[in-house]
Amino acid sequence: MKPVYAIVLAGDSEDRKIMPGSVVANKAFVPINGRRMVDYVLDCYKAVKELAGIGIIGPAAELSDIDGVTYIPQQGDLIANIRAAAAVFPHGWLLLSSCDIPLITPEAIRDLLSRCQGADMYYPVVAKEDCQRVFPCMERTWVKLADGEYTGGNIILIKSSKVEIAADPASAFFAARKSPVQLASLIGVPTLAKFLVHKLTIKELQAKMEKILGIKCKAVITPYPEIGTDVDKESDYKIISAELKLAK
Repeated sequence: MKPVYAIVLAGDSEDRKIMPGSVVANKAFVPINGRRMVDYVLDCYKAVKELAGIGIIGPAAELSDIDGVTYIPQQGDLIANIRAAAAVFPHGWLLLSSCDIPLITPEAIRDLLSRCQGADMYYPVVAKEDCQRVFPCMERTWVKLADGEYTGGNIILIKSSKVEIAADPASAFFAARKSPVQLASLIGVPTLAKFLVHKLTIKELQAKMEKILGIKCKAVITPYPEIGTDVDKESDYKIISAELKLAK
């Protein structure tokens, strides 16, 4: 599985939850212990020697001159940004990463890459017990499946040549995810019903996503909760800031 390029998604997107009473124009630049949040993420990927390169998507004024990082101009939305990354790195794999996981470690990335075999796209998930073992005070959103309770990671690994195949279906899926009616029409009522009563398995979810996206998909259970530990609200910010201060 080479080459692999890390792509940090740091496009402008307003946030009102991290700092109540304030509007954050872009989470990537939220200061944590004197550094921008995105810089912690970039440090991790720079330390992963297995990567062939690093790209970043976001505003040019803040991101276009980072040493050792390929700047990719931000587009209109998430899917357009991913398409832009695939155009810059058309061969190999894209490790698509959010910019708000400052606790991510090289070990977590190496472990994830070692577990990805036999598919076109991989999505890491973290078991509830692993998250609570490492970050017992942090609130996460859990999805209850027949296999257990999980939270999703903030990384996707996809073969660059498969981006164009999956892009439009993925866009439709994102648009439908907040509407039960639209979601049911997309994934099917039986699948939605099984999900709602916690009878759906990871294997069944994989099969459904393969049908929707038109590529072979695989969920990867990772023991590294840092992959799913994003800064989504004020309590996350405080806990993660303290963790990073201790790590100095």
